[in-house]
Amino acid sequence: DRLENEIDSTLFLYETPSFQWVPSTVYKYADFRESLYVMATEGVAGKKFYIGEDVTNGHVYGLVNIAAFLAQSMKETIKYDACDENSWDLVGGKYPLSNACGQLGQSYQDYHCSEEEKHMECPVDPNMS
Repeated sequence: DRLENEIDSTLFLYETPSFQWVPSTVYKYADFRESLYVMATEGVAGKKFYIGEDVTNGHVYGLVNIAAFLAQSMKETIKYDACDENSWDLVGGKYPLSNACGQLGQSYQDYHCSEEEKHMECPVDPNMS
């Protein structure tokens, strides 16, 4: 926690339209730490974030898992200072509203949960507006 400001100002950075890297307005160390604690101790739907085991060097596996998570987060969201999915597919030079239904050849309404997570799946609402 003593490194909170340093982490916020050197790790949680996003790229501006002028290609400068500045501290995120969305992603902060304090929120990350709190979320990681909840996911490692309580989890969601019986799944927890793996932070290693109480054995010699067991924490190293947890640190690698955190690094992998942060790398993926940087690639998909932190870098853009966004918490929602980004629009990638251009149609006629514009980002269509249909991107919310699927991009890059995907159809989000056709995704289904595994059997053990089926209880979390919502039915498609064709009248959603």
